[in-house]
Amino acid sequence: MPARQRLLIGLLLALPMWAAAQVDSAQLKAAFRFEDGVYLSLEALRNNQPDYRWNDLGAKLAANAESYRAQAEYIRSRDGAELPRAQIWGMVLDGLPYILLPDEAVKDTSVLHFAGLRVRGRICYYEFEREVERLVEIKAYNPLTGRPFRRGNISKREIINEARILHLITGQHGPLDQRTLIGMIGDDTKMYRTVDELPETASTDMLYKCVLIYDDRNPVYIPVPKKEETKSKK
Repeated sequence: MPARQRLLIGLLLALPMWAAAQVDSAQLKAAFRFEDGVYLSLEALRNNQPDYRWNDLGAKLAANAESYRAQAEYIRSRDGAELPRAQIWGMVLDGLPYILLPDEAVKDTSVLHFAGLRVRGRICYYEFEREVERLVEIKAYNPLTGRPFRRGNISKREIINEARILHLITGQHGPLDQRTLIGMIGDDTKMYRTVDELPETASTDMLYKCVLIYDDRNPVYIPVPKKEETKSKK
């Protein structure tokens, strides 16, 4: 049998196996639903395999999918032991992943605070509000001359919005700024040049659109458990 014919037969035999393998994964898009539960690592999320399913836990949760926020007063195993905060990467509720925010990002550390991934792709996007303290200059004016005769700084607290990005494959994460984004897209020469050539004053909205374009150009596939496997784990 000619070598070319043997190669063709080999490819045809391998095709059903390749097709079956594709059925077990799906492209990560906005409509993709992850398996519900608690995840102890980003790798577990990539594999779509929660370390704990909710029916194996006791938890007191409050979540708002529209605002992409969630809080947990506690998350406990069946024996009543509370899952250590340091071990939790995040959780999934109704198919939506939430990442655990670090203590320094929240005011009330007595509960667990989570931010939902608003963009799910090779690069994920999330945001949260944080209270910061700023020094604001105040001036006292002379009513006769209209000129300031005294200046001083006072401390003022205000709420700011933190925009963050997370590379689903490498685990890189940081603020949504030009430097951080460039460090995540080296595998896409065209997008790298586009972001690198943006002005230093590029807005968050502009960088956000770059994230969406990059994700569209660089799809990622997530395993999808077979129905019988999912049922057996419940």
